[in-house]
Amino acid sequence: MNYDELNETIDRFTRGIIRRKINQLIGRAGFMWQDRDELEQDLVLRVLQSLPSFDPDQAHRNKFITAVVERYVANILRNKRAEKRDHRRISSLNVMVTISEDEATELAETISHRELNSRRNRHPRCDEELSQLTQDVAEVMAKLPDELRDLAERLKAQNISEIARETGIPRTTLYESVRRLRRRFESAGLREYL
Repeated sequence: MNYDELNETIDRFTRGIIRRKINQLIGRAGFMWQDRDELEQDLVLRVLQSLPSFDPDQAHRNKFITAVVERYVANILRNKRAEKRDHRRISSLNVMVTISEDEATELAETISHRELNSRRNRHPRCDEELSQLTQDVAEVMAKLPDELRDLAERLKAQNISEIARETGIPRTTLYESVRRLRRRFESAGLREYL
């Protein structure tokens, strides 16, 4: 669709209703004036996507566009106000909270590592497991040929492209070496750590 066709499709009435609805949204559900352009693009896109299903025998074009815009705005508000996204429930972790009658601290200080890891869907290993893993990796590394040991050491801090540039070895060759390295670690029973 070229610019003239787009201007014809998004006529004065459509632009007007979109602007009115955006003005109604600003200040509600956390929307601010900075969101105006993005909201306008979303609404124009929604109208353009809906136009192929417009049937002039069913209703007037303006009524159809009004219904599309109002329904989409209602969905935006519903989604924004959903409990898990409700902007009114968001607060800074730097807010001071009262722990006891005499003591206050930042909210961030009240969150344990367990809760933080749970929120990030991380499950760090305990110290004993990390110690065993370190020992197992060191044993496998000691048994590797020099070429693979060097690659394994480099992979701790670099990606394949960086290693290829630095060593002059083609990436395809390095990928094959990485596969051999993986097989060595897998045969040592360390597959779950790869």
